[in-house]
Amino acid sequence: MTAVWTAVRYQMPCLMIVSNNRGYYNDEVHQANVARARTRPVENKGIGQRIVGPDVDLAGMARAQGAVGIGPIIDLKDLQPAIEQGLKNVREGKVCVIDVHVAPGYE
Repeated sequence: MTAVWTAVRYQMPCLMIVSNNRGYYNDEVHQANVARARTRPVENKGIGQRIVGPDVDLAGMARAQGAVGIGPIIDLKDLQPAIEQGLKNVREGKVCVIDVHVAPGYE
């Protein structure tokens, strides 16, 4: 969010599309490896790594920094219109953040 604030503060038009898996998945993979090495339950790998319940409103946080916030985009059919709206905002000289929910994990 500090990068969003900086872009707004210095009037640097840009479009940021966040691939939001609602967690720190690289760390989940690491935690699973540590759990196996220490013979602990791998099922606990998401504790402190998943950002859910409640989900963080990244578009709302962008708006709080002075940017345009779009999303969260949950349905793929809504992505293209969101990108088009984001590009329109950038052409108008604004900073725009699009929060796109993607599936957690990628193994």
